Amino acid sequence: MKIVTEIFRMPTGSLISLLYAVSDEGQVDQAVTGTLCEFVSLLYPPADAEFEDLLTHVRAGTYQSANPLLADFGVNDVNVWCATRNQKDECIFISNENIPDYSIDHGPLQQFSIQEFHAVLACWKKFQQKIRENGAERYIGQKFETVIP
Repeated sequence: MKIVTEIFRMPTGSLISLLYAVSDEGQVDQAVTGTLCEFVSLLYPPADAEFEDLLTHVRAGTYQSANPLLADFGVNDVNVWCATRNQKDECIFISNENIPDYSIDHGPLQQFSIQEFHAVLACWKKFQQKIRENGAERYIGQKFETVIP
């Protein structure tokens, strides 16, 4: 899988940053894009530090969900459940309530390793840093691709 970041000019002239996943077959992976990439793109301070703190507790084995039916973390309508050591390998499950196929009510939760989350987050942060340093205009038409194992 590849993670792609780019700047897109809207018909109105506005510039937006995009973060999406591309499968090995070269198609946009809607499941990864609509869940993991969407979650990462919404994770602004202080939510990013709060989520990292939660992951620290998950890895240490000190986190226990108060109610497994409720998400452990959420940003807008993107929700995350953390699997702890006693459940299975440490991973996160993500739903996007704005996309029926990936919502808790209509579709399966999408599962990702914590390493995959951190890899996508690193791509996004690196791209956002480039934009802050050089401006978004400079990157129109350029795609930055990172292979995620």
